[in-house]
Amino acid sequence: MLDRRINVAPMMDWTDRHCRYFLRGFSPDVLLYTEMITAAAIVRGDGAQLLAFHPEEHPLALQLGGSEPRELAAAARAAVVRSPWSNR
Repeated sequence: MLDRRINVAPMMDWTDRHCRYFLRGFSPDVLLYTEMITAAAIVRGDGAQLLAFHPEEHPLALQLGGSEPRELAAAARAAVVRSPWSNR
């Protein structure tokens, strides 16, 4: 179970893969967040690349952006299928 007493909030243009790797060095259990990824980019673009995260970044919360509910749902489903969030 994750200890969620400490979270590192996402910061635009800062909380990228390199930052998450650096922050992970302070605590292996702190919950980190992805940059905002738009649902459209996942659904219409290279979802596999956008949802590729190194195991060292986990635990990690995906942050989706968008205004179209169906597109957000499709992006969330893609994230479950393509990434470690699936618990499979």
